[in-house]
This record gives sequence, structure tokens and C-alpha cells, in this order.
Amino acid sequence: MESVISLRGLSLTFSRDGTDTEVLQGVDLDVRGGEFLAIVGPSGVGKSTLLRVVADLAKPSAGTVTVAGAGPGRRPVALVFQDARLMPWRRVIDNVAFGLEHRDVPRSDRRRRAEAALDVVGLSDLARRWPYQLSGGQRQRISLARALAVDPAVLLMDEPFSALDAITRESLQDELIRIRQKTGKTILFVTHDIEEATYLADRVVVLAGTPGRIAATHEITLARPRLRTDLGLQHTARAVRADLEADVSGGAGI
Repeated sequence: MESVISLRGLSLTFSRDGTDTEVLQGVDLDVRGGEFLAIVGPSGVGKSTLLRVVADLAKPSAGTVTVAGAGPGRRPVALVFQDARLMPWRRVIDNVAFGLEHRDVPRSDRRRRAEAALDVVGLSDLARRWPYQLSGGQRQRISLARALAVDPAVLLMDEPFSALDAITRESLQDELIRIRQKTGKTILFVTHDIEEATYLADRVVVLAGTPGRIAATHEITLARPRLRTDLGLQHTARAVRADLEADVSGGAGI
């Protein structure tokens, strides 16, 4: 299957107060069209930085980033953060439509696309509410609707469920699987939760070390729908965890 994202020799170094810190080093990665790829790794390893580079919010120090369908000054991606980042002075429908306001989309089309995105995440009935009237899980679904409204080729998701309680988190994981099946979107998903990654993804990439680099890749061929108690998922999760632990014992550091 053709790649929609291709990273080659990607490295990134931050400079602060005269000190250089290399965050990522020599990352080679392809994300296939329609794939759900999860990146796991400990805090501070550079997972979120990698997403920011793909979104063109940070510039690599070396290497290349190729995103299929990218035009001048814009890549066909949308980023969903851990914090929903809704604007409290705008109703739900206007939050969802926000990303369209800078894309020369007529007002009538903005509303239509925002309503369609709300329908995809199952929250059409909340269109006129204010953000303070929503639960944490609802806010994250609105954030996802805002990303879907711009119709990106790739959804970039930066630990979107990590701040939620366990029950809500599992519910939104299942909701994301449903949305992905309905839309066919390619998803690049960052998480530190190994079980979340193996449950959701077609492929799990382990990012580890200092600076961050790809330590291992795991294909997950189990059929969907999946059960969290599936022995195959548990075996894969143990293998991913072993890769991370091996990286620590091998001296690369986390």
C-alpha cells in the first residue's frame, strides 16, 4: 500500500541558552494510506515532537518529511491534542467550524461541514451548547469533530485520551475505531499506554532512547472487532513492553 507519510533520516535538535539537545535522531518511518499507526514510548522521548514535525509545526534539523497531497504551505493533516482546546466563547458548532474559517470555505459550507462532522462523532444534539456544558469525553469528541471538519488525509492524535478516566477512555477508544471505519482516515496516534496502542492500531512503533529513535515495530494482524482480553493482544503488549525495557537495560536511557 502506498505511503501517505514518509520520514527519512529525520533528526531534530533544540537549542536553548547555548545548549543543544538532540530530541530525535535518524527516524525512518512510512505510514500507509488508511493505516492506524500508533507510536509508543516513555514521556520525553520525542513522540509529540514527531507529530509536530509531521504537522509542519516544528522544523527538522536533518532529514525529510513527505506528506502525500501537500500543497504550498499546507499539509493535509489535522492535529488532535490531549487537551481539547475548545474556545469557551464559541458554541460547539462554531468550535467545530473554526478550522474552516481560514480555508476560504463559504459560511454556508462551513456550517454544513461542521454539522456533518458532529454527526460522525455522534454529538449533533450538542451543536448549540457551550464548552463548559460538556463532559471531558464530549469535549474530546468535539475536538475530533473539529479535525474531521477540514477533511484531512491524516489525523494526527497526541495522547488524546490520557487525561480521561478509565471508563471514558475505553469508550472513546471504541468510538475512534468506529469513526475510523466510517471515514477510512489514516491515523498517526501517539500514546504512552501500551495496551491502548495494541488495541487500536494496525501497527505499533516503539520510540525509545535519548535521543529518540525507532527501537522496534510490531504488526498487529488480529481481526476486528477486538477484545481487550484477547490473548494475542496481551502477547503483543508484552512484546512491546519488553522492547522498551530492553532499551533501558541496554543503556540508551529513557
